[in-house]
Amino acid sequence: MWKIITGVAFPFVHRRIIGSSRLKLFSLEKRLFLSDAYKCQEAWERRLQVPVLQNIKLDDLFQELDSKFQNVGKASAIDIDLFANAVRDESYTNELEELLHKLRLSPNATDILPSTSHAVIRYFFSLGKYDQLLHILNDRLNFGIFPDDYCCGLLMDTLIKENNYTGAAKVGVLQMFQEDWSHLITSHLALYSCHMYLKNPGPWEDPAHTEEPDDGEEIKVRVKYLRNPYFDDHFDLRDPKLLVGKTLATLGATIPDAIGWTYQLVGWGMYQKWDKAIKTLEKIIKGQQKPAIFREGVEMFADTLKELSQEGNNSSELKEKFSHLLKELESLGLVSDNDLHEAVTNKVKSVVNSKENEAIEQQCKVYAEWETLKQRLLQEQLQELTKQQRLAKVQMEKEELLKREEVLFFFDNEEKWELAIEKKKVFYRKRYFGKRKKPRATDDKYIPPEVTASRS
Repeated sequence: MWKIITGVAFPFVHRRIIGSSRLKLFSLEKRLFLSDAYKCQEAWERRLQVPVLQNIKLDDLFQELDSKFQNVGKASAIDIDLFANAVRDESYTNELEELLHKLRLSPNATDILPSTSHAVIRYFFSLGKYDQLLHILNDRLNFGIFPDDYCCGLLMDTLIKENNYTGAAKVGVLQMFQEDWSHLITSHLALYSCHMYLKNPGPWEDPAHTEEPDDGEEIKVRVKYLRNPYFDDHFDLRDPKLLVGKTLATLGATIPDAIGWTYQLVGWGMYQKWDKAIKTLEKIIKGQQKPAIFREGVEMFADTLKELSQEGNNSSELKEKFSHLLKELESLGLVSDNDLHEAVTNKVKSVVNSKENEAIEQQCKVYAEWETLKQRLLQEQLQELTKQQRLAKVQMEKEELLKREEVLFFFDNEEKWELAIEKKKVFYRKRYFGKRKKPRATDDKYIPPEVTASRS
């Protein structure tokens, strides 16, 4: 169709206008949700104008930080932040991971700056290393990188545009771990990510850090003590079905409409919390607000009921209860036949259009505040370093003066030195070997026998 419109019969000007409109249409389709302005790239790049970052030699800084970790066991969190903000190309990914891990194990782990997490996320994000970044974000104990609302939203939007719905759902799960859905853009992008993951599920395992295949060899590991088995039903979750289910259930509870009720019900079913699923259905029936739930969601929830056959003796009772409630939903006309995907997409677009400018303005202010904080911390660190250098210089001068005083007044203090040397001598007690035996009496008349050589 576009070939016919842009054919030779049209003048060049018209072809150019139509071509530009086509590019504009393509960019709108590519945008999907967040615009390029949401990246706040100009405000973020402004940090590189600081002379400290411009004069950093990454190789020298890495060697210095690595030496501090080896010799002292710790390094300044502000120096790690400078390294994370100064890296640009992909030749320092391993070095950055190593420094983050060492900082996490040091006493200065609590001093990590919020700009460090942003720098790490945006560094791997700019290189397109999403799998490596997701591994760092999921391994919070070893790296200590916690994305905030803004970074989560930016990551999910990018992964959605890359059709990497599994990765986007993983970022949404990270937000579920924080139990914070107050940021509307991030929460609705998490909803869309999980929604698309259910439509296009992919492998959840970390491709860069998968376990080696079992070759049948028994491996014994020495441990100090065995922990009692404990499952917190939150951070210990590993099954993607349970993770996405809990994310949808907790997220759906914050959206008071048909989409929220639908995914709240689907989430409790995937999470296998049947008592909460019953309460959700009873609330929907009691409210009788039309439309209350989407038919596609009811069908997804019905699929999760297959897990009930593996859960004990009361499974038949639960199935009957759910069957009765679902029939009541249908009889009351609370089930909508509208397209769930279209409703979710329009919901996310509406929230993004209303909240995007406010979020951009707020994030630019945060970047400016971080620069002020960083300048203050650098000044304090410089003052502390200058103070330590002065104290070390004073100590060296004091030691030098003491040595000169000893030389100049040696003869005046000779008697004192001799007494000091005498005091330093260590006197050991004589060892006791028991009573001495009396020497044998000698016989003056004793004549030794005459020794003669014997012949063989």
